[in-house]
Amino acid sequence: MTGLAFSHQKVVKPPDKAAFHRARKKIPVEVCQLLFAEAVACAQSLARQHEKLTWNGFRVYAIDGTKKNLPHSEALLDFFEAPRHAHFPQMITGVLFDVLAKVPLNYMRAPFNTPEREMALELLRELGPGDLLLLDRGYPSYGMFLALLKQQIDFLIRLPKDGMFQEARAFLARGKRDGKITVFSPQKLLREHPPENYPPLTLRIVVVSLPGTAEDAVFLTTLRDSKKYPRRALRNLYHYRWSEEEFFKTIKEHLRAEEFRGKSVQFIDQELLSTYLYYILTRILMLEAARHHDLPVANLETKAALVATARYLDRLWLAETLDQCQELLRRCLAEISWRKYRPRPGRKFPRKSNSRHGKWANRWA
Repeated sequence: MTGLAFSHQKVVKPPDKAAFHRARKKIPVEVCQLLFAEAVACAQSLARQHEKLTWNGFRVYAIDGTKKNLPHSEALLDFFEAPRHAHFPQMITGVLFDVLAKVPLNYMRAPFNTPEREMALELLRELGPGDLLLLDRGYPSYGMFLALLKQQIDFLIRLPKDGMFQEARAFLARGKRDGKITVFSPQKLLREHPPENYPPLTLRIVVVSLPGTAEDAVFLTTLRDSKKYPRRALRNLYHYRWSEEEFFKTIKEHLRAEEFRGKSVQFIDQELLSTYLYYILTRILMLEAARHHDLPVANLETKAALVATARYLDRLWLAETLDQCQELLRRCLAEISWRKYRPRPGRKFPRKSNSRHGKWANRWA
C-alpha cells in the first residue's frame, strides 16, 4: 500500500513474490474478463451522460492493433510463436476503442502473424446501427466494407497510397476530390461464391489536404451527404482516431504495458487485462470527476488522473467504513479535477521501440 491517502493508518506489508505468484495461479482469466466487461459497461453508462461524446448523433469508434514482445518461455513460444530469427515470442493485440469517451470496449490477442483484418472483423460484432467506425490504411478491403454494411455500421476509412482500389485510382486520375465510386468484389470471390453474395458497393470517395503537409488523404465513407458532411468535417472526424494511438502510448509509457513478467498464457492474459482494467477505471473516475465538478471531460489530464488513481486505489479497496470510502473517493475526484489538459499544437511524438531488430537496430548501436 502507498500510505498516501490516510497517512495515520497502518501501512500493510505487501506479500512476497512467491506468495503473489501462487495466488495468481488461482485466478481464472474468465474472472478478469468479467471484471473488464463490467468496467466497460460502467464507463459506457457514464459516457452517455456527457453530450459531447458523440459526433452528429453517432457513437464513434476505431479499431487498431499493436504488437508486443513477450518473455521467453516454451509455453509462450508454442502459443504465440516468434518472428523469424527472433528469440522472444510476440503477440498482436487488437482493440475496439471509443475515440470520444476514450474507453477500450473490447480486445483480442493472438499470435504475432494473425492478420489485423481478421481481428477487426471479430471486433465488429460489438457494433451496429448508430455506430461510426474509423479505420486506418491497413484495413480497407472489399470484405471489410461488405461486413460493415451488412451490420449497418457507418464508416470512414483511409485508403493506402499503394494498392489502392482500381476504381479509386480511376477517380483520382480525373482530378476530382469528392464523388462516388463503385467497388466490385475480387474475381477470386466471384469464382468461389455466387455473385449475389458479393454485390457491387457504392461508396463516397473524398480527398482532403492534411494540415501542415503537402500530402493528401483519400477516404471511402458511407457518409454520402456532402452538405451535411463536408470534406473538412470528415478530415476533422478522422483525426479523432488519434485517441486510440494516444491510448496505446499511455499504457505503454505510463502503465508499462509491454513489460510482461508472466511466462504462461494465463499470466500474460492477466497482465494484459489488468492494464486495460486500470486504464478503464481511471477513465471512469475522470468521467465522474467531470460530472461532479461540472467540467468537460476533455479538459482533464489523463496522466494526472492515472497518478491520482494510484494514490487512492489501495485505500479504497481496504477502507474500513462506507464513510471512509466515500471520503477517499471525494478526494480522488477532486485531485483529478485539479489538473487541466493543455493542448500544445505542433508537438511531435517520435515512435519508440524496444526492438533490437529491423529498422530500429541503429538505435542500439
